Amino acid sequence: WPAPVRVKLIAPPAFTAAAAGLLATSRIRCLAAAVLALAAAASAQEPGGPLGAREEWLLAQPRLTLAPLPADLLAAGRSEWRLRLDWGNDFGWRQDAPGEQPKQRAYLVDGEHSTLDFSLRHGLTASLEIELRVPIEWRGAGSLDTVIDWYHGWSGFPDNGRRFFGSDRFRIEGMDANGRRVAWQETGTGLGNLELGTRMRLAAGPGWRAVLEGRLALPTGSGPFARHGVGLGLQLGAARRLGQHFDLTAGGGGGLQSATEVDSLRYQRLRAHGFGALEWLVSRRWSLLLETTASSRLVANLAQYSGFQLYLNLGSRLRLDSGWTLEAGFSEGILEQRNTTDFAAQAAVVRRLP
Repeated sequence: WPAPVRVKLIAPPAFTAAAAGLLATSRIRCLAAAVLALAAAASAQEPGGPLGAREEWLLAQPRLTLAPLPADLLAAGRSEWRLRLDWGNDFGWRQDAPGEQPKQRAYLVDGEHSTLDFSLRHGLTASLEIELRVPIEWRGAGSLDTVIDWYHGWSGFPDNGRRFFGSDRFRIEGMDANGRRVAWQETGTGLGNLELGTRMRLAAGPGWRAVLEGRLALPTGSGPFARHGVGLGLQLGAARRLGQHFDLTAGGGGGLQSATEVDSLRYQRLRAHGFGALEWLVSRRWSLLLETTASSRLVANLAQYSGFQLYLNLGSRLRLDSGWTLEAGFSEGILEQRNTTDFAAQAAVVRRLP
């Protein structure tokens, strides 16, 4: 074979710098294209459905809130357990001016929540499964205010004027429509309402999967979460595969609660819920999720309290060997931030049993 020929090019420094920048940019583009190509070439996993982030806003803790519903059931005889943590910072207000000394304050919600729940699903038949959910809930002053301030400054999300208020305090106070004072004082940890659920597969059009879920919340709450009454929920979910790597899920329903007054707050007895979720099946093990959840009016007697809640949820799911799955995500209240959780993070460990 002939000996290799070496060629040395001499170019002006400006040209060399431009070429180096172009080469670096090209490398980045090539790397991104290679990652996307590998992801597209990988065999996609089966969809896992929405991550199931619930509304855990402090004022919503006493109510049955419905999570986005997956449209796929477990096979007959299969079981799955999930341990899930939601930790969030709640801050909302209506007053004549931001800060601690307003002339008129309609309401102020300032604190943190945390929910650790264990759920167990079991497939009874090919078209019917049951679920048990046991939540342990907490509410208090917390310690996330400084972190959330930094997060809002970094991300560009609005901070709702938090810097004008005191940090790491628990306050739920306001005035009702008749000018009477409304306030919550009790903080701490307690057992939430135990939930029983059942899901039934429904006949759907070509390419669609659909389920109907019924849910019963029993009055097992303790500590700050006692006296919440019985809750009933019903919702419909449907999903459709979009190409090879995307799965779309949407649905809605409603919840009905027996107790309408909790610690001087009066709640709507019937509340509507809706959701939409898009899962990107990046590879056989990994998927990314974008979800939105919406609900109708929660509180009926707080002055100037808005009647609509909308959340954006972003998350990821990683499937490991032997039936283990890891999930993580976060929620952010959007549009109306004075009656939604400011920021919440979720993490879950899931184990599917053979």
